[in-house]
Amino acid sequence: MDNKVIALDFELTRSENDEQLLPQIESIRNGENFQALIPFAKAYLGLFYVIDSEIPAHEKIKLLANNDLAEAVLQGFEASILRTDITCVEKIGHAMAEHKEFAEGYVILAGLDLIANKSIANIIKVNDEVLASAVAFHYSNKTNHHDQWFEYLLTHHNNKVSAALAKYWQAMLKNNATYIPGRNLTFSDSPDSDVIQYTVLPLLEHWKNCKAKTLFQLLQLAFKYSEADKLLDVCEGILSNEEVLNEKTRLYCIATTYLLAPDKYLTNLTNYVGRVKLKIMPLLDFMTVVIAQQNEIIIDINDKMVSQLLRMIAPIFPPQQHVYGTLGSLDINSRNVMLMFYFLVCSNNKNVINEIKILRKARVMKIYSGVIDNILELHMRKNNEEGFIIPDFESYVKDLVANNKLDGRSNKFDLG
Repeated sequence: MDNKVIALDFELTRSENDEQLLPQIESIRNGENFQALIPFAKAYLGLFYVIDSEIPAHEKIKLLANNDLAEAVLQGFEASILRTDITCVEKIGHAMAEHKEFAEGYVILAGLDLIANKSIANIIKVNDEVLASAVAFHYSNKTNHHDQWFEYLLTHHNNKVSAALAKYWQAMLKNNATYIPGRNLTFSDSPDSDVIQYTVLPLLEHWKNCKAKTLFQLLQLAFKYSEADKLLDVCEGILSNEEVLNEKTRLYCIATTYLLAPDKYLTNLTNYVGRVKLKIMPLLDFMTVVIAQQNEIIIDINDKMVSQLLRMIAPIFPPQQHVYGTLGSLDINSRNVMLMFYFLVCSNNKNVINEIKILRKARVMKIYSGVIDNILELHMRKNNEEGFIIPDFESYVKDLVANNKLDGRSNKFDLG
């Protein structure tokens, strides 16, 4: 019964379309008549739930029009790609920020699909501005159709996708968008490095209201995929616009300027965090991630920087042991502080001894005097004992505990 009803609906729809649209067939065929093509494009792309999704896309058009009109529609999809008045990327992004779309996008998506079906390599022959708009339509005009042309561009002509996404995302962010479609290309377990290189700095610059977690992620990506001087310029620009920052996002930006220009921005960072634990705690988390990735990032982390950071951070987090054994012998903050000390342990720089001695003289570091003395001892042994090997981090901490180099204070409320 249902199949008969649907079949009758298609027959009626086809009859109405033929009656209304056959007089316009030439404007449909040459791609000029977007309004007539849009419903067919939506059907082609699988947006009509009454049409079986298993039916080939071009056959879906024949359910809605006679053979002559259906053929003209398919030709119109391809012809639309040649139009010079297709909505630009920036306008598509601006509209998307307001949860709006340009319906012509469905026609463009259908046209590119037809071109790709004939020869995927011909996609690159499409005008660059049209391809850029198509990338934006790919995200703004959601369908149930697989855009094979997009995957082809992403794999073989990534620069075109990246350039389009940069413009698309910037337009959205300038219109105060809080979410950007396609972000999985940057924020995922397997991000696209080419897209990140092209878009990370524009995202940082224009995402004025991003959450602290997002900013943290963007900065970690920028440390890997951008240029240091350009990243510094962007962060300085962000800090000049104070009203868009909260306490944590401001901290991340100040910390980044310090990492990029430590001599210039040490005082700024020191004055901002002061002795406030609620600021120093996220600073510790941030720096721990940076130091852990030191071999992958554009920043040259050195002994002097780590010593300066330890003077800011370590006194706030004296060594503590959890009363809950499942969390380990050290709480997470103490463990992260020890990772920073371990950086100095592993340093092969000639001046590291001097930095450690300077750190040892700082009154605020008295609580860690045993740890600092141990670092000096390890370096003396490395320099004087043939075959001496620096212990791994876990062994290093166990040795400190065994030799009472850590105070080992217990605080059941400090869970990191």
